[in-house]
Amino acid sequence: MKDIDTGKDICPFLKKKSDLFGRYLSITKQIKETFKDIEAADLLGLVSERQDCINKIEKVDSSMDKVIKASPKESRDLNESKGLVPDYLSKINGIMESVDLMDKELVVMVKDESETIKAELLNMRNVRHAARGYKKTGDFSPRFLDTVR
Repeated sequence: MKDIDTGKDICPFLKKKSDLFGRYLSITKQIKETFKDIEAADLLGLVSERQDCINKIEKVDSSMDKVIKASPKESRDLNESKGLVPDYLSKINGIMESVDLMDKELVVMVKDESETIKAELLNMRNVRHAARGYKKTGDFSPRFLDTVR
């Protein structure tokens, strides 16, 4: 069986994953800033970019899983103490915590915007309903009690 150095084999994947999470963080920051300006056209592109980052991260994870499963158990335990792997993992963890905080802020902002839009739509519906009350119904002319027939 080929001797696999798990630490060396995983480090490129972790670097790529770290870079992807950095890109994910910057896109999340852009989404937050764009949402404040309410530029819906830009939001759609940014959300699709962010989803693309998620897909790439999942591919990197699956590649890392293959490398880890192919390596012998002894090699895994010895090489994780080299320092590179924990450094990458702590960097990724820090980025994920920042993204989590921003995502929570975005959820609150979106809920507030949603409630505002719902209130505006309800108000528009009420105005439209009130206007229907003044609409002329039928083709006959009004009858007045004081007219002579």
